[in-house]
Amino acid sequence: MLRINLLDELLDKFLNEVPELIAVLVVDLDGLVIAQKSLKGFDEEIIGAIMTILDQTINKIKRFTDTSYGSGTFDTNEFRLFYTELVTTKSLFVLVADPYSNIEQYIPYSYIIADKASQLLNNRETSLNLPKLDIDNNEIYIPDDNSADGKTEYNKVVIIGPQQVGKTTLLNMYVNGEFEQNYRPTIGVHFIEKSFQLTNRLQLKFYIFDLSGVKSFGKIRRFYYPDSQAVILLFDYSNPESLEKINEWFEEARHFIEDNSTIYLLVGNKIDLVGDRLNLKEKAEKIATQYGCNFFEISAATGEGIDELFTYLVSNTM
Repeated sequence: MLRINLLDELLDKFLNEVPELIAVLVVDLDGLVIAQKSLKGFDEEIIGAIMTILDQTINKIKRFTDTSYGSGTFDTNEFRLFYTELVTTKSLFVLVADPYSNIEQYIPYSYIIADKASQLLNNRETSLNLPKLDIDNNEIYIPDDNSADGKTEYNKVVIIGPQQVGKTTLLNMYVNGEFEQNYRPTIGVHFIEKSFQLTNRLQLKFYIFDLSGVKSFGKIRRFYYPDSQAVILLFDYSNPESLEKINEWFEEARHFIEDNSTIYLLVGNKIDLVGDRLNLKEKAEKIATQYGCNFFEISAATGEGIDELFTYLVSNTM
């Protein structure tokens, strides 16, 4: 019950941040509403009509696949709907807007909430804090440097790279000190805060965005890059092909980040899984030199090298 209460609180925060939406729901694949928040006047009859539409859509998708429902948008006479599958939970995260709404502008932000909903449904600890959404400029942003009392500095960090290189595992080890063996693909984006009390009067806060490496998510990733102070590009030492793809990730990030002062860090993960990594390390160092960035080696499983990586970030983003 506690998790459902937290889920209700999360959806309530989301709807307050995006009041243009009519409702947000989490539903299972059998049509049961797990949690929902809506504007006044959004009654059970309307929810029932929406669930009928979703059920029809799910049945159509089942004709073509037994493994994934993905995400999508569709229109009715009364509503515009967006849904995305919450991986491993057998449920869907659903946005409901009026038929004239530009629901697409809310999709990048909604992936942050969808990921947190999935974390809660998987009985994992997650913060309910959310970044801000600037609808007018279609941007997800962090607070201005320094809080009202001048004691907090904010920095935005994005973690990118191919699938299954350990981006979320790295973040989980860094923030929670835990290694999760069961691979769960990121639902678009995983957002988390990390605070450092540098002095009695100065706090540094990282807003970290772990972006999915799935190719189909490429069109959405661009919304998370602007105003980043640092970019961590991760490859997997046990999968040399992941390093071969890293140039594409450098180019993607640089295309959407206009600030030349942004720090780029190339990071080789899973050093615990390989013995002789000298040749791959030399290739990685050449790429780092090519893009003028620092190179680090880590193990997200054992924690080796992670403190050094983020200590560098703390020292160079103030």
